[in-house]
Amino acid sequence: MKLIERYIFLRAAAAFLMTVTVLTAIVWLTQALRDMDLVTAKGQTLLIFISMTSLVLPTLIMVIAPFAVLIAVAITLNNLNADSELVVINATSAPPWVVVKPIVVLGLVAMLLGGFLSLYAAPQALGSLRGFITQVRADLVANIVKEGIFSEIESGMTFHIQKREPNGIMRGLFLSDERDPKKHIVYSSEFAQIVETSQGTFLRMEQGTIQQQQIKETASGELDETNPDFTTVNIIDFDSYAIDLSKFTGVGDGEPKYFKPRELDTAALLHPKEDDPTIAREPGVARSELHDRFTNPLYNLVFATVVAAFLAQVRTTRERRGSAIFVAVLVVATLRLAGFGMTSLAISSAIAVPFMYALPILSIAVGLWLTLSGRRLTAMDNLIRIMELLNERILNMVKKLRSAPKSEKQYLEP
Repeated sequence: MKLIERYIFLRAAAAFLMTVTVLTAIVWLTQALRDMDLVTAKGQTLLIFISMTSLVLPTLIMVIAPFAVLIAVAITLNNLNADSELVVINATSAPPWVVVKPIVVLGLVAMLLGGFLSLYAAPQALGSLRGFITQVRADLVANIVKEGIFSEIESGMTFHIQKREPNGIMRGLFLSDERDPKKHIVYSSEFAQIVETSQGTFLRMEQGTIQQQQIKETASGELDETNPDFTTVNIIDFDSYAIDLSKFTGVGDGEPKYFKPRELDTAALLHPKEDDPTIAREPGVARSELHDRFTNPLYNLVFATVVAAFLAQVRTTRERRGSAIFVAVLVVATLRLAGFGMTSLAISSAIAVPFMYALPILSIAVGLWLTLSGRRLTAMDNLIRIMELLNERILNMVKKLRSAPKSEKQYLEP
């Protein structure tokens, strides 16, 4: 890489690292504050809180990286043009590849980073997060729930125990599960204990009952909780019964028992087992998730090449680059939304899978062709000119509004 190419790459890489760091920190803080009740209300340590919330960082970086590439490339090329550095490079008869190569290298580096996160780090982190949440719920039941107090471990889930034995056995357990508005379940048992096995963490209850009540619906289809129908209550006696505490992670009865497709390893999606309950239950979601892991990193290079197609060429001071940046952002946002649409379509139909790959690959090819050939599409230039005219009209209207009170005052003066 030549000196000028290293110079452009280092500027773009520095902008990329700063942007991805700032954006990830902001999004992580907003997510972390939502789980702050783990420390304040759930009795967990600050270390547990940081460990849990940090497990979402690979997914956040994977999503934010293409937009960080967009911002970094736009800032770098815009500054090079504003400082007349692009003019100097063009005056030396240097080929367009001198400016494009560092941008493409940055896109490739971001693509490799996104590929590592998408194919390995993010699924591993999400799978660990599921186990972490289950363990936190189990610790909450085993250690935080106090004797004689009704404790709500999550919305609609209430625990009560009469006494806790030194060996971990809980006497007189009462558990009310009202998370499903159509079905209320009450568990009660004389003895209960948290049991950890190779299949997960369970709450084992002995000598108790299960009371299940179906809520009636009104004629309009709404739930009628004011007039419960106790004739629909089912009561089951049991000697021993176990509840999978993974249900406390927000997974309903109709969801996969342990993992969702996005929490499975890529190898498990590529070579699924015949008895895998997750893939058997949601084959379309698993198919879409697998191909999205391969296509999602490509958008780092899509954003780099498309933005370079708009900004890598020298523009005079009369051509507002702000309008070109706006149109470039509009184009890449449209491409990314189309990518999300293809990913959603792949859930219901395998026909959409080739389009998931074709869209980013063709976008990269067109972006590189426009940049290296020095072509400027007439349609895009016309769109940029329209944006400039709209900006001028808006500015003129603002100036007229500002000057109107002054002119009226002068007209009233004698």
